[in-house]
Amino acid sequence: MNVLSKQQPLRDLRKSKGFTQYEMAQSIGVSLSMYEKVERGYVKATRNFIDKTKSKYPYINVNYIFFNN
Repeated sequence: MNVLSKQQPLRDLRKSKGFTQYEMAQSIGVSLSMYEKVERGYVKATRNFIDKTKSKYPYINVNYIFFNN
């Protein structure tokens, strides 16, 4: 499997909340499977995934979290 760069900022956001991957997935309204794949870098975050995360955590910098900018 070709692995994209890991989403370390996404993992850091989750850890700062004290959440497991399951809890983070639930908090933003995505499946655990999808959340794990994005955090581990197996798939890129979809627009829907990003929008849900931004909606739940409006203070985050999506460019930093998802695009490493």
